[in-house]
Amino acid sequence: MKTLARLAALTIVLLVAAWPSGASADPGDMQIVIGSPTDGSVYPQGANVQFAFACLSTTVAIVSCDGSQPLGSYIDTFHAGTHTLSVTATDYLGETTTLSTTYAVFDWTPPHVDFRVPADGATYDQGATLTYDYDCADDPGGLGIQACIAQNGMPPGAPLDTSRLGTFTFDVFAVDLANNIGHQSATYTIVDRTPPVITLTSPADGATYTRGQQVRVSLSCSDGQGSGMNGCQGELPSGSPLDTSTFGAHTFTVTAYDRAGNVAHMTSTYFVAYDFAGFFSPAAAFPTAPSVKAGEGVPLKFSLNGNQGLDVVAAAASAPCGSADQSAGDGTLTYNSANDRSTYLMSSAKAWAGTCRDLVLTLRDGTSHRARFTFTR
Repeated sequence: MKTLARLAALTIVLLVAAWPSGASADPGDMQIVIGSPTDGSVYPQGANVQFAFACLSTTVAIVSCDGSQPLGSYIDTFHAGTHTLSVTATDYLGETTTLSTTYAVFDWTPPHVDFRVPADGATYDQGATLTYDYDCADDPGGLGIQACIAQNGMPPGAPLDTSRLGTFTFDVFAVDLANNIGHQSATYTIVDRTPPVITLTSPADGATYTRGQQVRVSLSCSDGQGSGMNGCQGELPSGSPLDTSTFGAHTFTVTAYDRAGNVAHMTSTYFVAYDFAGFFSPAAAFPTAPSVKAGEGVPLKFSLNGNQGLDVVAAAASAPCGSADQSAGDGTLTYNSANDRSTYLMSSAKAWAGTCRDLVLTLRDGTSHRARFTFTR
């Protein structure tokens, strides 16, 4: 280490001794040469260019030669635009001189389009509520975007038409500040995922028909603006006579198919029952409670639109008014063809005097009918 120090000291002494007596360091005697990048040079983005420079003098001792970035380092060709680099030379008296070089990086890369809605290759339901969502961007280091234009004129936020089925292409053109033009497309498909609509007019759900009543099936199917109907099948074709031959609950099912493979089902439950229109006097419209004498038979008179036989009553019961707690009852049924009246003479108890009771007849069609009475002594 002592030897190196002596050599350095000797070098300085020699330089001073060699300098002309009375001469001063003139910055104009220093020369800076920038070999790369040369002033006014042009490079494409991403080019590999190193900073090369030197400081020279035949008359003064240069103690430093500093660039705005290190010698041999790669210059910035990532960001498009104009760039300036400089080199400063300093002599042993502190005098400086600076040289600059300017170069340009051209943006030759077209901008791109980012599609979100519609996305390329996406599938959307017919009738879905969608809005265009896209933007244009320059590649990193580019000058930026000056225009982002859809071929169909629809800006971001505008509604996307999903009413028509099929495959569609959405084109967008992007222009950057270097006037590079990019063009990209998103291809998307609108599909029918909505089942067809079934209209079942007859038998209507919950409808009640009398046994043997002439009822025609009435049904139709539609697919709106969808792919179109491929089938509409009921248990019986529209216009056929409905089965009303047996009492009780019945179901009728319709199945519809469209050309996209969507399927819809509809089931209607209907009932076949006696043509019961209510009790005649001495009963009154429920919940009115006329008075009858306790312990005597109470005539429950009704019509079933013709003689349906003497076995139409399946069960009889009574309960305190408003109570669900029923007790079995008994009685006898007669039929008068002159006035088409059936009469069920139901027994009552003397103990019912002073009470209100509901008398319930259940017919063989499964329906129950209630009459309310106030019982007196």
